[in-house]
Amino acid sequence: MSKGTSSVCIGWPPVQPMPAAADRLYRRPSQLRTPRFMLNKGKMPSKQLGFNRVLDGLKKRQLLLDFHFDKAAEVYEPIRNIGVGAFGIVCEAVETTSNNKVAIKKISHASATPTLARRTLREIRVLRYIKHENIVSLRDIFRTPGALGIDVYLVMDLMEGSLHQVIYNENQPLEDELIAYFLYQLLRGLKYIHSAGIAHRDLKPSNLLVNSDCRLRIADFGMAKLASKGHFDEAEEHCFYMTQHVSTLPYRAPELLFVMPEHGTAVDMWAVGCILAEMLLKRELFPGRNVSGQIKILLNSLGKPSDKLLNQIRCEKTRRLIEHFHDACRREWEHVLFVPDRVVGILLLEI
Repeated sequence: MSKGTSSVCIGWPPVQPMPAAADRLYRRPSQLRTPRFMLNKGKMPSKQLGFNRVLDGLKKRQLLLDFHFDKAAEVYEPIRNIGVGAFGIVCEAVETTSNNKVAIKKISHASATPTLARRTLREIRVLRYIKHENIVSLRDIFRTPGALGIDVYLVMDLMEGSLHQVIYNENQPLEDELIAYFLYQLLRGLKYIHSAGIAHRDLKPSNLLVNSDCRLRIADFGMAKLASKGHFDEAEEHCFYMTQHVSTLPYRAPELLFVMPEHGTAVDMWAVGCILAEMLLKRELFPGRNVSGQIKILLNSLGKPSDKLLNQIRCEKTRRLIEHFHDACRREWEHVLFVPDRVVGILLLEI
Protein backbone atom coordinates (compact mmCIF):
# COMPACT_ATOMS: atom_id res chain seq x y z
CA MET A 1 0.00 0.00 0.00
CA SER A 2 2.63 2.46 -1.00
CA LYS A 3 0.08 4.88 -2.44
CA GLY A 4 -2.41 4.69 0.40
CA THR A 5 -5.06 2.69 -1.43
CA SER A 6 -7.02 -0.19 0.00
CA SER A 7 -8.59 -3.18 -1.72
CA VAL A 8 -9.65 -5.16 1.32
CA CYS A 9 -12.68 -7.31 0.59
CA ILE A 10 -12.53 -10.22 3.09
CA GLY A 11 -15.83 -11.65 1.95
CA TRP A 12 -17.79 -8.47 2.72
CA PRO A 13 -19.16 -5.83 0.35
CA PRO A 14 -16.30 -3.81 -1.16
CA VAL A 15 -15.54 -0.38 0.23
CA GLN A 16 -14.35 2.78 -1.45
CA PRO A 17 -10.53 2.96 -1.29
CA MET A 18 -9.11 6.06 0.28
CA PRO A 19 -7.45 8.58 -2.07
CA ALA A 20 -3.72 8.33 -2.62
CA ALA A 21 -3.04 11.69 -0.99
CA ALA A 22 -4.72 10.60 2.24
CA ASP A 23 -1.66 8.58 3.19
CA ARG A 24 0.53 11.69 3.43
CA LEU A 25 -0.20 12.28 7.10
CA TYR A 26 3.22 13.66 7.86
CA ARG A 27 6.23 12.50 5.91
CA ARG A 28 7.16 9.16 4.49
CA PRO A 29 9.24 6.96 6.83
CA SER A 30 12.26 7.22 4.53
CA GLN A 31 12.23 11.00 5.00
CA LEU A 32 12.30 10.83 8.79
CA ARG A 33 15.56 10.72 10.68
CA THR A 34 15.09 8.85 13.93
CA PRO A 35 17.56 7.52 16.47
CA ARG A 36 18.01 3.80 16.88
CA PHE A 37 16.92 2.34 20.17
CA MET A 38 17.83 -0.86 21.94
CA LEU A 39 15.27 -3.32 23.24
CA ASN A 40 16.31 -4.30 26.73
CA LYS A 41 15.80 -8.05 26.57
CA GLY A 42 17.42 -8.65 29.93
CA LYS A 43 15.22 -6.39 32.06
CA MET A 44 11.56 -6.59 31.10
CA PRO A 45 8.72 -4.46 32.54
CA SER A 46 7.10 -5.63 35.76
CA LYS A 47 3.96 -6.77 33.98
CA GLN A 48 5.99 -9.12 31.79
CA LEU A 49 8.50 -10.41 34.38
CA GLY A 50 5.96 -12.79 35.84
CA PHE A 51 5.01 -13.81 32.33
CA ASN A 52 8.62 -14.77 31.61
CA ARG A 53 8.93 -16.71 34.85
CA VAL A 54 6.02 -18.87 33.74
CA LEU A 55 8.04 -19.83 30.69
CA ASP A 56 11.10 -20.88 32.68
CA GLY A 57 12.34 -24.42 33.15
CA LEU A 58 10.23 -27.45 32.27
CA LYS A 59 7.16 -25.40 31.38
CA LYS A 60 9.08 -23.42 28.80
CA ARG A 61 10.50 -26.57 27.23
CA GLN A 62 7.07 -28.17 27.23
CA LEU A 63 5.58 -25.18 25.41
CA LEU A 64 8.33 -25.38 22.81
CA LEU A 65 7.51 -29.04 22.28
CA ASP A 66 4.03 -27.92 21.23
CA PHE A 67 5.64 -26.39 18.16
CA HIS A 68 7.03 -29.69 16.90
CA PHE A 69 4.29 -29.81 14.29
CA ASP A 70 4.28 -32.79 11.98
CA LYS A 71 3.38 -31.65 8.48
CA ALA A 72 5.38 -28.41 8.62
CA ALA A 73 8.38 -29.79 10.52
CA GLU A 74 10.45 -29.86 7.36
CA VAL A 75 9.63 -26.23 6.56
CA TYR A 76 9.82 -24.49 9.96
CA GLU A 77 12.16 -25.22 12.84
CA PRO A 78 11.14 -23.66 16.20
CA ILE A 79 13.87 -21.85 18.16
CA ARG A 80 12.36 -20.29 21.28
CA ASN A 81 9.13 -18.96 22.71
CA ILE A 82 8.74 -15.20 22.57
CA GLY A 83 5.24 -14.71 23.96
CA VAL A 84 2.11 -16.22 25.42
CA GLY A 85 -1.33 -14.67 25.29
CA ALA A 86 -4.85 -15.60 26.25
CA PHE A 87 -5.43 -17.24 22.87
CA GLY A 88 -2.09 -18.67 21.84
CA ILE A 89 1.66 -19.08 22.02
CA VAL A 90 4.17 -17.31 19.78
CA CYS A 91 7.58 -18.74 18.96
CA GLU A 92 10.55 -17.66 16.91
CA ALA A 93 11.32 -20.12 14.13
CA VAL A 94 13.50 -20.54 11.06
CA GLU A 95 12.15 -21.23 7.61
CA THR A 96 14.48 -24.03 6.57
CA THR A 97 14.14 -23.42 2.83
CA SER A 98 15.30 -19.79 3.01
CA ASN A 99 16.93 -19.64 6.46
CA ASN A 100 14.76 -16.60 7.26
CA LYS A 101 13.49 -16.10 10.79
CA VAL A 102 9.73 -15.85 11.29
CA ALA A 103 7.24 -15.68 14.13
CA ILE A 104 4.70 -18.48 14.42
CA LYS A 105 1.55 -17.97 16.45
CA LYS A 106 -0.10 -21.17 17.58
CA ILE A 107 -3.82 -21.01 18.37
CA SER A 108 -4.55 -24.20 20.28
CA HIS A 109 -7.94 -25.85 19.86
CA ALA A 110 -9.07 -23.11 17.49
CA SER A 111 -12.42 -24.81 16.91
CA ALA A 112 -13.08 -25.79 20.53
CA THR A 113 -15.55 -22.94 21.13
CA PRO A 114 -17.53 -20.69 18.76
CA THR A 115 -15.88 -17.60 20.28
CA LEU A 116 -12.33 -18.85 19.68
CA ALA A 117 -13.24 -20.07 16.20
CA ARG A 118 -14.66 -16.66 15.28
CA ARG A 119 -11.62 -14.87 16.70
CA THR A 120 -9.25 -17.09 14.72
CA LEU A 121 -11.25 -16.61 11.53
CA ARG A 122 -11.32 -12.84 12.01
CA GLU A 123 -7.56 -12.61 12.28
CA ILE A 124 -6.95 -14.84 9.27
CA ARG A 125 -9.48 -13.07 7.06
CA VAL A 126 -8.10 -9.63 7.87
CA LEU A 127 -4.39 -10.46 7.66
CA ARG A 128 -4.85 -12.46 4.48
CA TYR A 129 -5.95 -9.42 2.50
CA ILE A 130 -4.26 -6.51 4.27
CA LYS A 131 -0.87 -5.53 2.88
CA HIS A 132 0.80 -2.55 4.50
CA GLU A 133 4.27 -1.84 5.84
CA ASN A 134 2.87 -0.80 9.23
CA ILE A 135 0.83 -3.98 9.67
CA VAL A 136 2.25 -7.45 10.26
CA SER A 137 2.25 -9.67 7.18
CA LEU A 138 0.77 -13.15 7.16
CA ARG A 139 3.24 -15.39 5.35
CA ASP A 140 1.67 -18.81 5.76
CA ILE A 141 -1.14 -20.72 7.48
CA PHE A 142 -1.32 -24.38 8.40
CA ARG A 143 -3.13 -26.57 10.89
CA THR A 144 -2.58 -29.80 12.77
CA PRO A 145 -4.96 -32.03 14.75
CA GLY A 146 -4.97 -31.36 18.48
CA ALA A 147 -6.32 -33.10 21.55
CA LEU A 148 -9.42 -30.88 21.73
CA GLY A 149 -9.70 -29.84 18.10
CA ILE A 150 -7.68 -28.24 15.35
CA ASP A 151 -4.52 -26.27 16.18
CA VAL A 152 -3.99 -23.34 13.80
CA TYR A 153 -0.56 -21.85 13.09
CA LEU A 154 -0.07 -18.35 11.66
CA VAL A 155 3.37 -17.60 10.22
CA MET A 156 4.13 -13.87 10.36
CA ASP A 157 6.96 -11.36 10.26
CA LEU A 158 9.38 -11.61 13.16
CA MET A 159 9.73 -8.36 15.10
CA GLU A 160 12.25 -7.67 17.85
CA GLY A 161 9.86 -6.50 20.54
CA SER A 162 6.79 -4.46 21.38
CA LEU A 163 6.11 -0.81 22.11
CA HIS A 164 5.29 -1.87 25.66
CA GLN A 165 8.90 -2.95 26.14
CA VAL A 166 10.18 0.33 24.75
CA ILE A 167 7.93 2.49 26.94
CA TYR A 168 8.91 0.76 30.17
CA ASN A 169 12.60 0.38 29.39
CA GLU A 170 14.25 2.59 32.02
CA ASN A 171 17.38 2.90 29.89
CA GLN A 172 15.48 4.08 26.81
CA PRO A 173 14.33 7.72 26.94
CA LEU A 174 11.38 8.42 24.67
CA GLU A 175 12.19 11.70 23.00
CA ASP A 176 9.53 13.71 21.20
CA GLU A 177 10.97 12.83 17.80
CA LEU A 178 10.71 9.12 18.52
CA ILE A 179 7.19 9.42 19.95
CA ALA A 180 6.11 11.35 16.85
CA TYR A 181 7.55 8.65 14.59
CA PHE A 182 5.79 5.84 16.44
CA LEU A 183 2.53 7.81 16.42
CA TYR A 184 2.89 8.55 12.71
CA GLN A 185 3.34 4.88 11.84
CA LEU A 186 0.42 3.84 14.04
CA LEU A 187 -1.89 6.40 12.43
CA ARG A 188 -0.66 5.42 8.98
CA GLY A 189 -1.55 1.77 9.55
CA LEU A 190 -4.92 2.70 11.06
CA LYS A 191 -5.69 5.00 8.12
CA TYR A 192 -5.30 1.99 5.87
CA ILE A 193 -7.53 -0.45 7.76
CA HIS A 194 -10.11 2.23 8.56
CA SER A 195 -10.37 3.04 4.85
CA ALA A 196 -11.67 -0.51 4.44
CA GLY A 197 -14.21 0.00 7.23
CA ILE A 198 -12.32 -2.21 9.68
CA ALA A 199 -11.84 -1.38 13.35
CA HIS A 200 -8.97 -3.11 15.18
CA ARG A 201 -10.65 -2.84 18.61
CA ASP A 202 -7.69 -4.08 20.66
CA LEU A 203 -4.96 -1.50 20.25
CA LYS A 204 -2.44 -1.37 23.08
CA PRO A 205 1.37 -1.11 23.31
CA SER A 206 1.85 -4.88 23.53
CA ASN A 207 0.01 -5.28 20.20
CA LEU A 208 2.29 -2.78 18.46
CA LEU A 209 5.47 -4.57 17.40
CA VAL A 210 8.71 -2.69 16.80
CA ASN A 211 12.25 -3.26 15.57
CA SER A 212 15.49 -1.62 16.63
CA ASP A 213 15.29 0.65 13.57
CA CYS A 214 12.08 2.19 15.02
CA ARG A 215 9.77 0.49 12.53
CA LEU A 216 6.33 -0.24 13.96
CA ARG A 217 3.69 -2.73 12.87
CA ILE A 218 0.17 -3.30 14.17
CA ALA A 219 -0.53 -6.90 15.22
CA ASP A 220 -3.24 -9.12 16.72
CA PHE A 221 -6.40 -8.66 14.67
CA GLY A 222 -8.43 -11.23 16.59
CA MET A 223 -10.93 -8.56 17.67
CA ALA A 224 -11.05 -6.76 14.32
CA LYS A 225 -14.50 -6.07 12.92
CA LEU A 226 -16.25 -4.16 10.19
CA ALA A 227 -17.40 -0.95 11.79
CA SER A 228 -20.32 -0.27 9.44
CA LYS A 229 -23.67 -1.50 10.77
CA GLY A 230 -24.91 -2.45 7.34
CA HIS A 231 -21.97 -4.77 6.73
CA PHE A 232 -22.27 -6.93 9.82
CA ASP A 233 -22.27 -10.68 9.35
CA GLU A 234 -25.58 -11.60 10.99
CA ALA A 235 -24.51 -15.22 11.35
CA GLU A 236 -21.60 -14.01 13.44
CA GLU A 237 -23.41 -11.34 15.47
CA HIS A 238 -26.73 -11.84 17.20
CA CYS A 239 -27.55 -8.13 16.95
CA PHE A 240 -26.48 -5.08 15.00
CA TYR A 241 -24.29 -3.80 17.80
CA MET A 242 -20.68 -4.67 18.33
CA THR A 243 -19.99 -6.24 21.69
CA GLN A 244 -18.65 -3.94 24.39
CA HIS A 245 -16.44 -6.68 25.85
CA VAL A 246 -13.51 -5.92 23.58
CA SER A 247 -10.36 -3.86 24.03
CA THR A 248 -8.12 -4.02 27.08
CA LEU A 249 -9.62 -1.98 29.92
CA PRO A 250 -7.14 0.97 30.14
CA TYR A 251 -7.58 1.55 26.38
CA ARG A 252 -11.33 0.96 26.20
CA ALA A 253 -13.33 3.85 24.75
CA PRO A 254 -16.24 5.32 26.75
CA GLU A 255 -18.83 4.04 24.25
CA LEU A 256 -17.56 0.51 24.92
CA LEU A 257 -17.23 1.01 28.65
CA PHE A 258 -20.69 2.55 28.99
CA VAL A 259 -22.30 -0.18 26.83
CA MET A 260 -23.61 2.34 24.31
CA PRO A 261 -25.05 1.36 20.92
CA GLU A 262 -23.05 1.30 17.70
CA HIS A 263 -19.39 2.10 17.73
CA GLY A 264 -16.83 2.07 14.99
CA THR A 265 -13.32 3.16 14.15
CA ALA A 266 -13.47 5.95 16.74
CA VAL A 267 -12.71 3.37 19.45
CA ASP A 268 -9.29 2.88 17.83
CA MET A 269 -8.60 6.60 17.93
CA TRP A 270 -9.40 6.67 21.64
CA ALA A 271 -6.85 3.89 22.13
CA VAL A 272 -4.31 5.87 20.09
CA GLY A 273 -4.74 8.79 22.48
CA CYS A 274 -4.21 6.50 25.47
CA ILE A 275 -1.08 5.06 23.86
CA LEU A 276 0.28 8.55 23.10
CA ALA A 277 -0.28 9.57 26.71
CA GLU A 278 1.43 6.39 27.91
CA MET A 279 4.49 7.19 25.81
CA LEU A 280 4.61 10.68 27.31
CA LEU A 281 3.96 9.64 30.91
CA LYS A 282 5.54 6.16 30.90
CA ARG A 283 2.43 4.93 32.67
CA GLU A 284 -1.16 4.18 31.73
CA LEU A 285 -3.37 7.26 31.43
CA PHE A 286 -6.50 5.55 32.78
CA PRO A 287 -5.19 2.60 34.87
CA GLY A 288 -8.48 0.98 35.87
CA ARG A 289 -8.38 -2.61 37.08
CA ASN A 290 -12.11 -3.33 36.80
CA VAL A 291 -15.08 -1.84 34.96
CA SER A 292 -16.42 0.18 37.89
CA GLY A 293 -12.95 1.53 38.70
CA GLN A 294 -12.38 2.46 35.06
CA ILE A 295 -15.70 4.31 34.88
CA LYS A 296 -14.78 6.26 38.02
CA ILE A 297 -11.39 7.24 36.59
CA LEU A 298 -12.93 8.37 33.29
CA LEU A 299 -15.66 10.43 34.95
CA ASN A 300 -13.12 12.12 37.23
CA SER A 301 -11.17 13.13 34.12
CA LEU A 302 -13.86 13.77 31.50
CA GLY A 303 -16.81 14.73 33.67
CA LYS A 304 -20.30 13.24 33.84
CA PRO A 305 -22.03 12.49 30.49
CA SER A 306 -24.97 14.62 29.42
CA ASP A 307 -28.53 13.42 29.99
CA LYS A 308 -28.79 12.71 26.27
CA LEU A 309 -25.83 10.34 26.41
CA LEU A 310 -27.08 8.75 29.61
CA ASN A 311 -30.32 7.83 27.86
CA GLN A 312 -28.33 5.93 25.23
CA ILE A 313 -26.71 3.67 27.82
CA ARG A 314 -28.53 0.36 27.67
CA CYS A 315 -27.10 -1.26 30.81
CA GLU A 316 -29.08 -0.18 33.87
CA LYS A 317 -26.24 -1.11 36.23
CA THR A 318 -23.80 1.06 34.28
CA ARG A 319 -26.26 3.96 34.23
CA ARG A 320 -26.74 3.79 38.00
CA LEU A 321 -22.97 3.67 38.53
CA ILE A 322 -22.48 6.79 36.40
CA GLU A 323 -25.27 8.64 38.17
CA HIS A 324 -23.62 7.79 41.48
CA PHE A 325 -20.72 10.07 40.52
CA HIS A 326 -23.02 13.06 40.14
CA ASP A 327 -20.36 15.56 41.20
CA ALA A 328 -17.77 14.50 38.59
CA CYS A 329 -16.40 17.49 36.68
CA ARG A 330 -14.36 17.68 33.50
CA ARG A 331 -10.67 18.48 34.00
CA GLU A 332 -8.43 20.23 31.52
CA TRP A 333 -5.97 17.96 29.74
CA GLU A 334 -2.96 19.85 31.08
CA HIS A 335 -4.04 18.72 34.56
CA VAL A 336 -4.87 15.15 33.56
CA LEU A 337 -1.67 14.83 31.52
CA PHE A 338 0.94 16.88 33.33
CA VAL A 339 4.09 16.58 31.24
CA PRO A 340 6.30 19.70 31.32
CA ASP A 341 7.40 21.06 27.94
CA ARG A 342 5.22 18.66 25.99
CA VAL A 343 2.42 20.93 24.86
CA VAL A 344 2.16 19.17 21.49
CA GLY A 345 1.10 15.91 23.10
CA ILE A 346 -1.56 17.68 25.17
CA LEU A 347 -2.93 19.45 22.08
CA LEU A 348 -3.13 16.15 20.18
CA LEU A 349 -5.05 14.53 23.02
CA GLU A 350 -7.41 17.52 23.17
CA ILE A 351 -8.21 17.01 19.49
